[in-house]
Amino acid sequence: MCGIAGFISFEGRRDTDWMDALGRTMTDAMAHRGEAARAPYVSACGTVMLCATRLAVRDRSEAGDQPMTDPTGRVVLVHNGEVYGSRSPAAPLWPRSTTCDTEFVLQQVCREDDPAAALQPLSGMFALAWHDTWSGRVVLARDHFGVKPLFYAFAHGGLLFASEPGVLLRTGLVTPEVDPEEYVLRSWIRMDAADDHTWLRGVRALQPAEYLSVDSPGTPTTHRYWRPTPVEKPVSAEEIRAAFDRAIAERAVSDVPRAAVLSGGVDSTAAVAALTALDVPVQGYVLRYQDGIGGSGDDVAHAAEAAERLGVTLTVCDLDRENAAELVPVLPTRLMRPLLHGAELAMHHLYGAIARDGNVVVYSGHGADELWGYQAGGYFPIVDPYAPTFLHGRHYLTHQLYPDERPVWARLVTWMARELGVDMTAVTDLVWERTMEEYRAIKTASPLKRGRHHLLRRFLVYVNDMVDATSATFTLEDRPVFQDVALAELAFRCPEHLKNSGEPGSSHKGLLKEALADLLPDSVRHRPKQGFPTPTDPGYARRLAALADGLGTPFGLPPLPAGLRAELGVGEWMFLASTSAWLGHLAELRTHPRSHGEQSRTPVALAGPGPRGRP
Repeated sequence: MCGIAGFISFEGRRDTDWMDALGRTMTDAMAHRGEAARAPYVSACGTVMLCATRLAVRDRSEAGDQPMTDPTGRVVLVHNGEVYGSRSPAAPLWPRSTTCDTEFVLQQVCREDDPAAALQPLSGMFALAWHDTWSGRVVLARDHFGVKPLFYAFAHGGLLFASEPGVLLRTGLVTPEVDPEEYVLRSWIRMDAADDHTWLRGVRALQPAEYLSVDSPGTPTTHRYWRPTPVEKPVSAEEIRAAFDRAIAERAVSDVPRAAVLSGGVDSTAAVAALTALDVPVQGYVLRYQDGIGGSGDDVAHAAEAAERLGVTLTVCDLDRENAAELVPVLPTRLMRPLLHGAELAMHHLYGAIARDGNVVVYSGHGADELWGYQAGGYFPIVDPYAPTFLHGRHYLTHQLYPDERPVWARLVTWMARELGVDMTAVTDLVWERTMEEYRAIKTASPLKRGRHHLLRRFLVYVNDMVDATSATFTLEDRPVFQDVALAELAFRCPEHLKNSGEPGSSHKGLLKEALADLLPDSVRHRPKQGFPTPTDPGYARRLAALADGLGTPFGLPPLPAGLRAELGVGEWMFLASTSAWLGHLAELRTHPRSHGEQSRTPVALAGPGPRGRP
């Protein structure tokens, strides 16, 4: 976990002092993402600025700080995330002076003139930016799955970019505005809104497996460097296990304390079991809702059983009604969006406990479901798998899916759209277009593989962005062990019907469970799929309704109709209250863009050997 940011001028040389001050402002705004920083890099030509904060996880010496330059001075690189290696390794270009992954990436970048050739074989999670001082090219890049985010905006005659949208806003060069149509669209589809748009007008997100290249001023272009190949060849449990073991071994390396989210499900239990088999010291954490606000505590029972079997210490993190309510107006300022689900609260609370115990690296199972689960076949209602894609369930997706699954939510968003003057037909047309873009993006007749690609490129990215924002708040690095290119390529090679055994209680991720069987207690292997529960307690709903009333209706809309108000539950009240809090935060940023919010626990240092990451 680190943070990167920068500016590329499209209007020629800029004042060096102005560029340096901009870099320091951006570095300070993302101080919570890392605890060491060098002074910003400003190119000799005066058109490029790069800056970074570093969380030192491997090789904690100051030699690994960023921006980092190769020995010839040709390439300057900033890097967020963790790269474990390359699937096509080559001999080092120069004797390495560090063991950190940033220098490894720098060698890969220097080796290849084509950015795609440098990026495609990398194994890990990353957001990168580099300046080739010989050619003048600047490249921004995001990892294969979008684990690490990268946002950008065209502002002040150039391109501004950062690991978080809030960093862009803190510069004062990007106006914190919300497009009502985009707000309604993203609210309508809720947990499936990841694409190159964001909740903020003019702020874009670089997409997974893409890079943006600026080869001449004012003409940036984006390119996709990887997509999984959907073929139909049998995959054995032994192949899956071998790839999983390699992924665990790569991610086991760390020079700082490690923890794991241990929910007692298949993914997290297998990860912790594999780590302990390698004698990696790891502490488990599980969330438990209190006051009946969201769950039965079933995770705790399964997690405790897994922890006892593995000899791992388990910490139970209790989230009660009052703490959950207090987070509602705070979290939107980190996520830069309203709260759409109970998971944001749970993740934030869990990561806070992990950090307070002195841990830095966290292992999680995000991504296993998208690659190996969701096999009921109902995610996309298909008329005919060989029919043109425009015939695939358009009416259901745009008019029935969301109202059928969340009728009260749909009525609330429809009311807001009407009051904001947003045409819901235009919104649902956009839902279809954006959904189908990734559904169509791979060449296969299999609707399930198309749907899986959509999940990988949209829903999983939504989860990754949420994980990054909540973990970065506490200067943590979350390592999702299943988001591995070799595992993904196996998942897209494997015929979908082989992933399910068809046996009662074990059809969800059946092939994956077979591959990981010796790592899982029987109770975990046969446990039904569960996610983070959404708070539902009526008392909590009343607490959130009072909070929403105190903050006022979003966008200054009129009071809710009495009939609609009476229907709202926890999710809807949380959404309304968090929207108002978020819009209030944006208004404050418009007035005081450089008044920095949360600061890191260790102040960031510039222009010198910075403080190392936490011991």
